[in-house]
Amino acid sequence: MNAEHEKNTERYLSTGDLMDILSISRSTVYRLMDKGMPNLMVGTVHRFPMTHVVDWLENQRGSKLHNRETPNAEVY
Repeated sequence: MNAEHEKNTERYLSTGDLMDILSISRSTVYRLMDKGMPNLMVGTVHRFPMTHVVDWLENQRGSKLHNRETPNAEVY
């Protein structure tokens, strides 16, 4: 495989890979899937496109940060 092809190839993670990389449990993976984390079924197993998952997680984190109430702080 040449370098250009490898650069343009999406990496798909298994549930176990995702659990290891993110240090989360299987139930958390399924909870994130319920919330819309990108995944696709290959036969009877889930696969997770790594770049899409990273983007989705960053967007989720950004949404939570924007939705938090900021304390009223006086600026001098």
